[in-house]
Amino acid sequence: MPVATFAIPCRDAGPFLRPLLQSLLAQTQADFSLVLVDDGSTDGSADLARAVAGDRITVHRNERALGIGANWNRCVELAATPFVCLAHQDDVYAPDYLRRMLAALHERPDAGLAHCRATAIDAAGAPFESPAERFKDHFWHHRPGVDRAAHYERLWRGNFVCCPSVLYRTEALRRVGPFRADLRFALDWEQWFRFLRAGFGIVDVDAELLHYRRHAAAASRSATADRTRFLEELQVLAAARRDGAAAGLLRADVGPSPALRNNLLHEALADLDAGRAAAVEAKLAFVRDQAPELWRDPYVRAFRGLRRLGRPGRWALGAGRALAVRLGLGGVS
Repeated sequence: MPVATFAIPCRDAGPFLRPLLQSLLAQTQADFSLVLVDDGSTDGSADLARAVAGDRITVHRNERALGIGANWNRCVELAATPFVCLAHQDDVYAPDYLRRMLAALHERPDAGLAHCRATAIDAAGAPFESPAERFKDHFWHHRPGVDRAAHYERLWRGNFVCCPSVLYRTEALRRVGPFRADLRFALDWEQWFRFLRAGFGIVDVDAELLHYRRHAAAASRSATADRTRFLEELQVLAAARRDGAAAGLLRADVGPSPALRNNLLHEALADLDAGRAAAVEAKLAFVRDQAPELWRDPYVRAFRGLRRLGRPGRWALGAGRALAVRLGLGGVS
């Protein structure tokens, strides 16, 4: 019997599906099921999966398009093994991913999931450097260990768990409950909080076992452009603060999470560098109207003032961000 399932939620994967499948077929631990759940692809993704993986893969096609969260839940429903990984359609796994993640979970029977280090690649598969990747390194230098409250506090400061790197205990995932289908970007982050509140631990596997792809077609890009991402993060963080304090995992008097501020200012600086003045003002208006407790945050105030100084202001903001990322004071998740 297979011990794990790699379940691939898929919609128009394009050229990225082949390297994903090849990396899964190359796993050194081969006792796993491979499932692709196609959510209305029009580019022949299902046919490509069968051509690459043959009878090693089972393809399910939804009768109607479900959307991201509901399709992830469908993947979980189809998993009939003790462990499951939601393998995103455009990422690449190291050959020993499954072996090492299973070993980590076997050592921690209290844990509901394990995650590992992940490095970003671009559309061509080349390494992708960004402030987000450098900032996430700080998590691995100060791992929370087995302390659920410490993990909760770190997640409160930013989502350091790379979603496709996660290997779940299937039973724990079902006990915690389904992904929220009304969320497009922060549904994984919201569920990490729920895992901890449900009493499950999280295992941090300090090894680079995944390359995840950042490219223009990624769902997170569109969610950032229309500010859906920030609305979701605001909602998720408000619930995490309330419910985390009630569960004794977060101080009742904890201040605002820096995660939303960091993500907004990072994207606003990118808009500023690209000359998208209207997009900058829209993001600042979002902070003023939707997150007023951040409006007078020192980082936000500095951005508000320096953005008016033209090129010198942009230089100062870029230098300030680089210093904050280096010191672990600010970054993006």
